[in-house]
Formats: sequence, structure tokens, C-alpha cells
Amino acid sequence: MYEELRQQAAKKVKAKKSFYALAVVFFFASIILLILTFAIPSIRLWLLIPIPAFMLVLGITYLSAFGIPGVNASSDNWEEEALEKEMRRLYREKRASLPPLEEMSATEKLELKELERQIRGESTGEDFV
Repeated sequence: MYEELRQQAAKKVKAKKSFYALAVVFFFASIILLILTFAIPSIRLWLLIPIPAFMLVLGITYLSAFGIPGVNASSDNWEEEALEKEMRRLYREKRASLPPLEEMSATEKLELKELERQIRGESTGEDFV
């Protein structure tokens, strides 16, 4: 269960990194198009058409990666923080969908305890193997 949550969280963080890369590419492409627009005034309209399309694609990518605005990407280790935040969110969702503790098998109980221990940051002893 922990690996599944980690993979989902890693996928979300990868989407966020892709958004940043796409934003940089679109920024420089827009700058080049604007420079060409002023250099070649006869085709001004055709050079400006891609910029709104870039903005639309970037907006959709932002919403798919971050959801509604509110992510702090200014810290140095934002990727790890975002990964942990996403794992905690997925854990809460997974925990809410699990049956009550009395109905769980012994293996499921152990997996749940292990996942809770890993989320709290406690060592399991497996790090030294």
C-alpha cells in the first residue's frame, strides 16, 4: 500500500515539474514570437495567434498538476515536501475507504501499522538490511 501511494505521489510531483518546464519553454517561445512580430509587421496577426494557445495549454497543465492555486514552490526542497504532502493526502483517502479495523485481516492490520509508522517518519529497522 505504501509503494502504491508513493507511486501516485511521485506521478503528481512529476506533473508539477513538467508544468514548470512547459512554462519556461512557452515563455521563451512567446518572447521569440513577439520579437518576430515587431520585426515583420506584415504577418503580425499570424505570429500572435500561438500565444493565447500557449496560455490555454499552460493553464490546463497548471490545473491538472496543482489543482486550485495554493502550492508553495519557493522552498529548496519543494519536490520532497510536495511528495510527502501528496502521500499524506492519498493515505487519508485510502484510510477512509478501508473497512473498520475489526473487519481487517492480520496482514492488512500490519500493513496499515507499517504505513502509519512510515508516514510519521519512524524507522522500521529495514533500513539497515
